[in-house]
Amino acid sequence: MGGRMTAWLALNEPHRLRSAILGGIGIGGLIEGSGPGENVAKALEAPSLDDVTDPMGRTFRAFADQTRSDHRALAACFHGARDQMTRQQAARIEVPVLIAVTADDVAGSASAFGAGIPGAQVLDIPNRDHMRAFGDKVYKTGVLEFLSRRG
Repeated sequence: MGGRMTAWLALNEPHRLRSAILGGIGIGGLIEGSGPGENVAKALEAPSLDDVTDPMGRTFRAFADQTRSDHRALAACFHGARDQMTRQQAARIEVPVLIAVTADDVAGSASAFGAGIPGAQVLDIPNRDHMRAFGDKVYKTGVLEFLSRRG
């Protein structure tokens, strides 16, 4: 979700950024697929996890419950803009970009997405699922190294 928002920000408002970290968003989540959407929003708005039957919705809802996240705020993000970015739009992103995605992420390939953004760097996060990628040491180290090169 944050990766999707950041990608659009990098495209439309590059003067506001020095660089962009697109975590958990690969080619399938922004260009070739739709990624999670209304199914997850409905899961987050359900009275409880027991009321959620959609598998992806259950995964996101369980994670939100576990992290004590604001369900309404997350649902609002999922209800928000779900537009797909074209390859031509991705190619116009000019700020330095790090794309960090797990090897089998629901968001799709980081390498395929990164190939379409000039100068993008790709960080593959091994042995993690989408929900646990950002707490991983590989992710944290990769982000810090990317930012340290930015000065």
